[in-house]
Amino acid sequence: MPRTVLVSDQPVLLRGLSHVLQSRGFETAECTGVENIPDCLRAGAVPDLTVLDLTGCLNFGSLIDIHRKIPWCPVVLWSDRLPLELIFKTLEYGVRGIVSRKSEPQRFCDALRRVCAGEMEIAFAAVPAGPAEPFPQTPLTAREREIVACLRRGLRNREIAEEMNITEGTVKIYLFRLFKKMGVKNRFELVSSGVLPPGPLTAEGIPGPPLPGQALPVQAAKKTAGPGASRPPEPA
Repeated sequence: MPRTVLVSDQPVLLRGLSHVLQSRGFETAECTGVENIPDCLRAGAVPDLTVLDLTGCLNFGSLIDIHRKIPWCPVVLWSDRLPLELIFKTLEYGVRGIVSRKSEPQRFCDALRRVCAGEMEIAFAAVPAGPAEPFPQTPLTAREREIVACLRRGLRNREIAEEMNITEGTVKIYLFRLFKKMGVKNRFELVSSGVLPPGPLTAEGIPGPPLPGQALPVQAAKKTAGPGASRPPEPA
């Protein structure tokens, strides 16, 4: 009976997912956040597998936290879509499976069992370099581009707030406006929407040098700005 930790910030969905797995022979422990995983472990639920429901609040930074807490445990991501470059990067943090949220229950359970057996399971169509349906080409403010650059590095809302010297609530407002502005559902779609140059990420997850003919990313532009450079006015 595979012991599985389920991590989702949506309690109703979490309970339903747990019920589906239990009805098919899985033992489950439910966590509404990565910070709750130690409580599951203290309760004796040493997991064979972790399933992370990727949402607006649970993201790449959450994956890194899980890997730090239970590095021996393979992780399956449950998500709608992921950019290809991020899929490769997740493998460094214990991800051994990526399953679409649209999967049928039996197919989903079969994928989890294969991962428990030591196989790699990518039952998922990656987002190509250019999305199948083009995102709106809406210009972003400098501050919005800075938010997106932080997302590409896998930072969580609290870390973005600290880096940009704003409140976590302000970060959430920016994200809400960005989702509406770009016509996306979550931060992963935002990262893959092409609002920043598609150059490679560095080892730290920071956008690398731009490709020929592209503008410098916001982070790089800051480093090359002269001492008298000033920040563009923020949106009203």
